[in-house]
Amino acid sequence: MRKGLIIGAILIVGTIGGYAQQFSERIKPLQYRNIGPFRGGRANAGTGVVGDPMTYYMGTTGGGVWKTIDAGQHWENISDGYFQMGSVGAIAVSESNPNIVYVGMGEHAPRGVMTSHGDGVYKSNDAGKTWVHLGLEKTQHISRIVVHPSNPEILWVAAQGALHGPSIDRGIYKSTDGGKSWKKTLYINTLSGASELSIDKNNPDILYAALWEHIRKPWKVVSGGVGSGLYKSIDGGQSWKTIHQGLPKEKGKMAIAVSPANSQTVFALIESDSAQEKGGLFVSRNAGSSWTRTSGDHRLIQRAWYYIELALDPDDENIVYVMSASTYKSSDAGQSWKEIPSAHGDYHDLWINPDNSSNMILTSDGGSEITFDAGKHWSRIDHLPTAQFYRVATDNLFPYNLYGGQQDNTSVKIASIGIGSSSIGVRDWTPSAGGESAFLAFDPNNPTQVMGGSYLGTIEILDVASFESTEVMIEPNLYLGLAARDMKYLFNWNAPVIRSQHQENTYYHCAQYVLRTQDEGLSWEVISPNLTTHQDAKQGKGGGPLTNEAVGAENYGTISYMVESPHEAGVFYTGSDDGLVYLTRDNGVQWQNITPKGLGETLVNSIEVSPHDPATVYLAATRYKFNDFTPSLYKSNNYGKSWKLISKTLPQGAYTKVIREDHQRENLLFAGTVYGVYASWDGGDQWTPLQLNLPKTPITDLKIAHDDLVVATQGRSFWILDDLEILRQLEPQASDDFKIYEVNPAYWAHWSSSMNSNSPTGKGTFEGVNPASGMVIYYELPQGESNQPIHLEIFDSQGTLVNEFSSIKEVNYSSYEGGPSRKKTLMHRKGLNRFVWDLRHEGLPGSPKVYIEGSYSGRKAVPGTYTLKLTQGNQSLSTQTEIIPNPVHRMSHEEYSAYDEFMSLGEASFIEMTRMTNALYKNHQRLGQLLKRLNEEGYNALYSKGKELLNEMKVWDAKMVQRLAKAYDDVENYENGFTAHYLTLLNQVDSDTPRLTQGARSRVTVLNQQWKELKKEGETFQKDKIPAFNAACFQYGMGVLSSSQP
Repeated sequence: MRKGLIIGAILIVGTIGGYAQQFSERIKPLQYRNIGPFRGGRANAGTGVVGDPMTYYMGTTGGGVWKTIDAGQHWENISDGYFQMGSVGAIAVSESNPNIVYVGMGEHAPRGVMTSHGDGVYKSNDAGKTWVHLGLEKTQHISRIVVHPSNPEILWVAAQGALHGPSIDRGIYKSTDGGKSWKKTLYINTLSGASELSIDKNNPDILYAALWEHIRKPWKVVSGGVGSGLYKSIDGGQSWKTIHQGLPKEKGKMAIAVSPANSQTVFALIESDSAQEKGGLFVSRNAGSSWTRTSGDHRLIQRAWYYIELALDPDDENIVYVMSASTYKSSDAGQSWKEIPSAHGDYHDLWINPDNSSNMILTSDGGSEITFDAGKHWSRIDHLPTAQFYRVATDNLFPYNLYGGQQDNTSVKIASIGIGSSSIGVRDWTPSAGGESAFLAFDPNNPTQVMGGSYLGTIEILDVASFESTEVMIEPNLYLGLAARDMKYLFNWNAPVIRSQHQENTYYHCAQYVLRTQDEGLSWEVISPNLTTHQDAKQGKGGGPLTNEAVGAENYGTISYMVESPHEAGVFYTGSDDGLVYLTRDNGVQWQNITPKGLGETLVNSIEVSPHDPATVYLAATRYKFNDFTPSLYKSNNYGKSWKLISKTLPQGAYTKVIREDHQRENLLFAGTVYGVYASWDGGDQWTPLQLNLPKTPITDLKIAHDDLVVATQGRSFWILDDLEILRQLEPQASDDFKIYEVNPAYWAHWSSSMNSNSPTGKGTFEGVNPASGMVIYYELPQGESNQPIHLEIFDSQGTLVNEFSSIKEVNYSSYEGGPSRKKTLMHRKGLNRFVWDLRHEGLPGSPKVYIEGSYSGRKAVPGTYTLKLTQGNQSLSTQTEIIPNPVHRMSHEEYSAYDEFMSLGEASFIEMTRMTNALYKNHQRLGQLLKRLNEEGYNALYSKGKELLNEMKVWDAKMVQRLAKAYDDVENYENGFTAHYLTLLNQVDSDTPRLTQGARSRVTVLNQQWKELKKEGETFQKDKIPAFNAACFQYGMGVLSSSQP
């Protein structure tokens, strides 16, 4: 039955129906944020642009296509919003028209873990600004695209094809109309795809291709067979012939390249029988007619399925580069080699600028790096959020931390907030325990020690304070190279490690058995039988027939997931990578097989015990390693006695990695799939995309923590949806009600964030994004009534107005250097709206065109209860919420109150003095204009009286403000006015932890005394001198000055 599903299920990206589209549009204001880490992840493709040495493209294995126009100093994703998948295998830029870019999807160095397929070919006609899909969806993995050097409409695609099963959609494809139509010109069999394609730059009718017979079974990578071979075409790829003279009979994965410097010179890197050492680098000096082995260096052909990459110098036919675990260069056609040092390891692509062979882009499991001096120096790769994570765990600190193993790197512990900063940077994350494939376990309330695993059962416990670890593997065996059946303990690549929620200091580690330690790994006990199918036929060596592969990714018959019930001590569930689910309810004494009927041989990737009911359990399974991409989610309400399939409404092809249930709203579920995140409000009967601004990348894990949805991705690092509370209150059906939703309490924040914006992107350039540093408010506007303005008022617990906002922009706002910012306006769209109150009182006024160095923001609202009142037309709605103290602050209620009182009085004084200054300055300006008239018309006595008043007003104004200050550094050139001194005091008190100092109290006493005198002078103008001058003017019918404040 499943075989019948495979063909139709492979690459059909689920279309979103009208209902789901409406819901996605309705909740558009919700945004995930990318927290990082910014540490490059795996990439398979990189290319430069001929004629433009500053522009490059990179294709990652889960994060889409990235572009730099400054040689790697900045990279920007250019595929988001266009591509349906994140895994890229090939990129080609037309040499004759560099605006034309082709991308082949599906990584070409495919792992058994942390690999996803692609959906064909994309094309851009504007250097990556926009993209169109060109088909070839079923090819799944594309290794190379070659574009004709003088005609960008002619291109060839090397389709490696399906990784986990047979397929006719592989081989060499050609298009002569820019990808509108395709013709398959080279095909051997259902297991043999094209691993490489090279064009003769001197005669583009000549092409060379390498075909690779391969399949990755869950228990073995099969590389090599009768379908592997080298081919040559002399008619533009219309027909092909084998070129095998001098090559070993046994062939596996191969690469081939023809020298741009000499068309007669062709190199081939060949995987062959490793036991007989037949593989290596071969060279042909007669355009492929015959071959000679020039190197058998094992470094060139190690782990052949993952590497076997070749590049040739454009000027010297004897300079050869080979990408492997390291990158190697030979200047003598392969007789000798030197390693080229660079930033990472595991290399998959090298583009060499044909106009300057010292300029290259090298692509690896850490990203793409660029050199202009032949590899002596490289651009950085530590500034891209393209990490691939297997799992995510969180602690209960503030800010809470995320933990996970990053593929081809260390594990990571990263803060959810960059405290005291505007972003989450390298200062906010460190490596943690274990390695790239780590599960991480710790006491979430006191994570001073972290236990983390890695492949083949290695495991350590890390002391966080000293950053020293102890290796605690149950038996320190060397399993590398062994058949699985010869491993005493058979561990999954991503072997579960958990810490008991109920038993202090108890950890579990899973092989084919469940292992338990109660002394931090100094000793372990086996507490279960083999909880897998234990099929001996599938526990041989992990690679063949030519090269063994035994680092643990092909270990089969292992426990892949374990979870403890949060409700009941001694209740555990396990899932295996071959499709078995077990339950123990007596702490491991007895185990019951509770596998859902019909589940089949499948990877059980996650199990979730409902936080609402101890008998309810969910599981997420996937058969992608059998080339079956059907989503598979199950639910049981009776400890697994019976199961219900709940993934029927997920799109076909959206194979599932994880399922979680919300801790507060029962039946609110979240699923992580290869297509992204989905949500269900009814226990899985109906699923709706919850993609929002999350890029198209496979989701590997989800975690609900601290009212957030935490997301681990397979190519775009970690993301967080902070707005989980709104999803709990929402119903998927559109609402016609005017509504303000309950608001999460907000921390007194001492960080800043781009998420405060009404339209945040959730993405940073070099660092992760902080959560909003204010109160996030959601409200719903009825359909058809969004043209009516809305008004938000915020009151404290005493009913005093703290701040207010409108959907109408300030009419009289004037922007100038050193002045107040424009007040934020409320979002005003049909459906759901989002607004972030910055937790501050009404802002302070400025003196127009006067630069004062400081902030005009009102004081922070202190911790307490607040009422939000939203009004539209004659409808008003209210809700209460709280500002809660920052947990890392050590401030008492009395200290908060003292700050609030001090600032309240100070702000009132500042507002008073600024308004008086502005009002008198307007009179000052009017008087100046009047004096010109009086002088011209000969009112000499009145002119003299007005001149004296003007001079007195100028003297007072100069005390209050420095009108020569109009730019940033003017505050250094001129003495500041009194209002600047007063604002400085307020700003100094308004610190992150605003404890009142004796210095501030003393200073305000001095300034208030000064203001008392200045105010007295100002009032003299307003009450006496201006009315007196007006009276004199009235005698001549010229009363023009105002004696009151505006």
